[in-house]
This record gives sequence, structure tokens and C-alpha cells, in this order.
Amino acid sequence: MKKIILAILLCVIIVLGITRCDSTNTFEVGDVSDIKISNNDVALSVKNGTLKNTGVTLILKNDSDKLLRYDEVYEIEMKKDNEWHKINVELYFSEPLWAVERNSKEEIELNWEYEYGKLAKGEYRIIKEVYFENEQEFYISAEFTIK
Repeated sequence: MKKIILAILLCVIIVLGITRCDSTNTFEVGDVSDIKISNNDVALSVKNGTLKNTGVTLILKNDSDKLLRYDEVYEIEMKKDNEWHKINVELYFSEPLWAVERNSKEEIELNWEYEYGKLAKGEYRIIKEVYFENEQEFYISAEFTIK
């Protein structure tokens, strides 16, 4: 009897482990995005060779003569029917503030598996809000494709 119970428990653990390892897109695609992307001498791009379905390293490049500020907050949007859509997930971030000096760049490592899960095949973009000191915030983005 103990062997049967042990075998059943082992099967349940294996099934749960397999389904968790295969989980992708644990989110719901929402409304069309209303975020406008700016290009104020600032660019966000994916660092070659770092893209995975669970995270990426971004390069934030400040080609201006001003100090650029940003925090850890980001969103991922998904392209659906040729339009960018918000993704309905709850996001939690700490609020440290970072700076990118004038005419320089910074690498930002992201791991979104906890919030978004493993992204399925598709087109996505990461949205970040940034600002120059004492100026209005604006949005930048980096697009990528999960194959």
C-alpha cells in the first residue's frame, strides 16, 4: 500500500514539474497600447546574443548632452494584428533611480519569467519611461522576436 501511495505522489510531482517547466505566456493580452515612443537622442536595443524567452540584456544609449535618468520599471507589449497590445500582469519593482551619463550607454539585464512567464513565439517590445534631469518623462522601446 505504501508503494502505491509513493508511486502516485511521485507521478503527481513529475506531472506538476513538467507542466510548470513548459508554461509560456502566463498573461492575458489586453487593449491596444496608447504609449507613444519618443526618440530624444536616446535609444533602447537588445544586446546581441542575450535574448531568451525569459529575459534579455538591453543597451540604453544616451546620445544627448544631458544626464538621462531611469528606474527599474518596464512593460512588455505584444504585437497582435499589426498593433501593439498591453499585457495584463501585475508588476512589482523597487524604485532605485539610475543615470546614464551624456554620450554614453548602459546595459540593463531583465528577467521577466516571474511576471510574464516564458514568452511564446511572437513579436514583443519592452517599454521604459526615462527622462532628462528637470524635464518631462518620455517612453523608449526595444522590439524583439521570440522564435
